[in-house]
Amino acid sequence: MSLAPDALSEVATGRHRRPESSDVARIRRSTSSRGKSRREPRDPVLMAVVGAVFLVSCVLSLSRYLRVAPATWDLGIFTEVVHRYAHLQAPIVHIKGPGFDLLGDHFHPILALLGPLFLIFPSPVTLLLVQAGLTAASVIPVYRAARALLGQSEARLMCAAYGFSWGLAAMNAYDFHEVCFAVPLLAASLSALVRGKVRETALWAAPLVFVKEDQGLTLVALGAVMAFCYHLQREGLIVSYWGIAWTIVAVYLIIPLLDPAHVYPYWDHGGRISELLTTGLWTKLPTLVFILLPTVFAALWSPIVLVAVPALLLRFISGESLFWGTAGHYNATLMPIVFVAAIDGLARARAVPDGARLRPVALWLGRHGPAMSLACAAAIAFQSPLSNLWNSSTYHIDAHARAADAAMKAVPSGKTVEASLDELAPLGARDDVYWWGSVAPQWILFDSASPEWQVSPSFIAGRHVGVTYRAVFNRDGIWVYQRVS
Repeated sequence: MSLAPDALSEVATGRHRRPESSDVARIRRSTSSRGKSRREPRDPVLMAVVGAVFLVSCVLSLSRYLRVAPATWDLGIFTEVVHRYAHLQAPIVHIKGPGFDLLGDHFHPILALLGPLFLIFPSPVTLLLVQAGLTAASVIPVYRAARALLGQSEARLMCAAYGFSWGLAAMNAYDFHEVCFAVPLLAASLSALVRGKVRETALWAAPLVFVKEDQGLTLVALGAVMAFCYHLQREGLIVSYWGIAWTIVAVYLIIPLLDPAHVYPYWDHGGRISELLTTGLWTKLPTLVFILLPTVFAALWSPIVLVAVPALLLRFISGESLFWGTAGHYNATLMPIVFVAAIDGLARARAVPDGARLRPVALWLGRHGPAMSLACAAAIAFQSPLSNLWNSSTYHIDAHARAADAAMKAVPSGKTVEASLDELAPLGARDDVYWWGSVAPQWILFDSASPEWQVSPSFIAGRHVGVTYRAVFNRDGIWVYQRVS
């Protein structure tokens, strides 16, 4: 269904919402009319924020990589799968297990887009830079939403608060994950929605199903918000059906087909709705508060915040406590949702009608909310991975890291290698890497400081029965062995 300009304006301004939103309509009509004029020059403040977010994201991720101190084995896994895509091969990742097809773990075919770039720059650094670039790019649609609904000054404050939000920083400090693709897609889609760009809303949202199988449920929520809060029933239903269809296909067909046990492996992490408020409550509640705090809870004034519900429910009903907290990449996709919701909520707060009981509070929030949001983001930075920026250890590459780099250089390219967790990613860019698998490889690199378990030369001697290795490197607790028979 196509909308005429006037109808589109009505969607953007909120005339299809409750009668009390008429003042929001007036504000949005005035701001959107400025946005419809000829192409305006780029705001230098926006460009500065985008550049700063990219730089900060690079520092958070690359410093960890250069220190040979990954957060998990995930960077190695994603490096190996992108290496496969770059050479037009099936996404077999030996780190997960010999011959393991990674699409039997999660459904993330969007990673194939990195193949051509990785072919030119075959390094885990390529993945980290892409993630930083996607993070920075997501600032632009958030700015556009704020400028259309609130004004330029407020847009500058909100995009800075968003760009340096703790959820995005945590993602970049936690190696690389496929959800980095979802961040700009969600930001662009929701920004288009609040600006009345219905077709753009759907087009930006559609690729989310190829980022990860759970993103389809986010689309279901987005479609419901479009249908019931913006009266875009047809478009909302299409978005919801697209999301749920791909979730079903991924979870019940594709992943079980490729999983070694022919199941969706993450059912084991599932819990029950009854446990939502009875298990880990004192972890879940602070996480929820922490998610909303950078928006000074203005996100709760907008129905767009409901788009975050499926992701939060999936995490909070899980039996895996790692999903409940603020660590890792799990909150990154929530940041564009709550910030665009906050922008919409602040516009609604400014338009609360005369006589409303909360009008004084709403007007105060609408006026000071953007500045308060940036102030909250700055305060939270001292408790988030952003604090690593002013920690001298972030930039210190010690003798052990240099020894690890030398050890990896002793292993030729194109070989089969068994390696410790810390060295998986660099080796995965050029070799077939196993993480202590059952296959006897051509080379073994083990790091006594790697976190998975303590190993020693005697451990290596008994690793593979009937196979002999000789030591070719030994420095600072790192050994490299070459297979000789």
